[in-house]
Amino acid sequence: MAAAEALAAGIFERAFAFIGAGGHHAGRDYFGGYCCYNDVVIAIAHLRATRNVRRFAILDTDAHHGDGTRDLTAEDPEVLHVCICGTGFLSPDGTKVDVALPEALWSGEDADARYLETAEAGFAARAPAFRPDLTVWYFGFDGHRGDYGDMGLSARCFTGLADLACRVADHASGGRLLTVLGGGSRTDLATALIPPIIRRLGEA
Repeated sequence: MAAAEALAAGIFERAFAFIGAGGHHAGRDYFGGYCCYNDVVIAIAHLRATRNVRRFAILDTDAHHGDGTRDLTAEDPEVLHVCICGTGFLSPDGTKVDVALPEALWSGEDADARYLETAEAGFAARAPAFRPDLTVWYFGFDGHRGDYGDMGLSARCFTGLADLACRVADHASGGRLLTVLGGGSRTDLATALIPPIIRRLGEA
């Protein structure tokens, strides 16, 4: 909430919330996947209660579906939730989107480029027209090669996602971007991936 507050107040344009466990599997009356509280939805509720911030665009690139976030925002037309999670779904109002990944992603043939193309088409093409007050990137690195959600991705994909999120925020929400750490279990990957992402957000 402190990061969201700082963005809403104009103190920063970008913030990285370094949380111990992800929140996107925590729903209205359940939790799972080590998610006890839905951090992003709590931040949304807080900003709506304390600031004139209503509309949010969420890009979820954790390897697994953000079922808790979807549960909590399903009836909220002012939240665009785009989950790059391997299934396909589009709500009638177009604000809840699950983007199917190409089967070739797991073939080992340039999975990074295929994933980035999918995120570009699924989120970058939608978010500016939605005109959010704040863009949120739910950064899960569990899809990295060798982690528990292995999609064959490498560091190149995640820095590319950081660039995509910054670009979308620049066009859609006046540069305001909240990045929230999601899934990922390996300390070596966290150590290798998180500092470059934070640098990327600071330089963009």
